[in-house]
Amino acid sequence: MSFKKIAITGGMGCGKSTASLAFESLGVLVLDADKLAQQALANDVEVRKSVVSIFGESAYLPDGTPNRKAIADIVFADKQKLISLEKILHPAVRKIWESAAEKRRKECESNPALPQAVVVEVPLLFEKELEKHFDFCITVFCSETLRMARLKERGMSPQEISARDAFQLSQKKKIELADIALFNETSCEFLNEQVAIALEFCINAK
Repeated sequence: MSFKKIAITGGMGCGKSTASLAFESLGVLVLDADKLAQQALANDVEVRKSVVSIFGESAYLPDGTPNRKAIADIVFADKQKLISLEKILHPAVRKIWESAAEKRRKECESNPALPQAVVVEVPLLFEKELEKHFDFCITVFCSETLRMARLKERGMSPQEISARDAFQLSQKKKIELADIALFNETSCEFLNEQVAIALEFCINAK
């Protein structure tokens, strides 16, 4: 049994975060790539230098925190700026999660009772060809009707949903590319059962 690096992804509203919580409840260390990107923007000196060189001083507020709205407004209007930002952030984020994964691996060596895995939630896993950094890739999916209903409950308009979806592969394509697909249509209990089975499979796979 070897330590496994597992990525979890899925379309907006499909339940990535719910599945991540299920992994956490089983004792797995779960990392959120989006939160790690925010961490890198705020704390990584080299990232800050690179971001300012591309986006200008307005990329950061007077108190030194990232001006996330200003950055988002620019990248959503300029694809090349988005690509530039991703080239800065992706290596920095990978460095953070790989460091955390290595620390966790050593903890697991000294405590075999811990699940021999780390899970990283990556919304654009396949879109950005990041799957190669993981042993297993899991996608969470549900019906399009339920997904849209969940997003509307969050206050998103159809236009906002369409704009965000334009950056993502379809649910069907994500399922085709994933090693495991979790169906999040009914109860949390059913999703939790699937997560437990998926974790056992990943950990025990040779």
